[in-house]
Amino acid sequence: MVHIVSQKIKQIMKLKQVTNIQLANHLGILPQSLTNKFSRNSISADELIEILDYLDCRLIIETNPDHVIKLSMDDIKKEE
Repeated sequence: MVHIVSQKIKQIMKLKQVTNIQLANHLGILPQSLTNKFSRNSISADELIEILDYLDCRLIIETNPDHVIKLSMDDIKKEE
């Protein structure tokens, strides 16, 4: 079963012409570890934000038209 989040990331990677090796290197993990994360759908929220930031995308939560929450690398850095 293909997991939706992993599938969407892979679609963006294809669109942006980013390889698993490039993304894995950015994350500081082995390409096989990235493949395992995709297949197990074990990407954390922090990793998702970091991946999307690398792909020049943003994670946005829209609760209704008047409330939009944008998550970025700054949100991760504040927690450290």
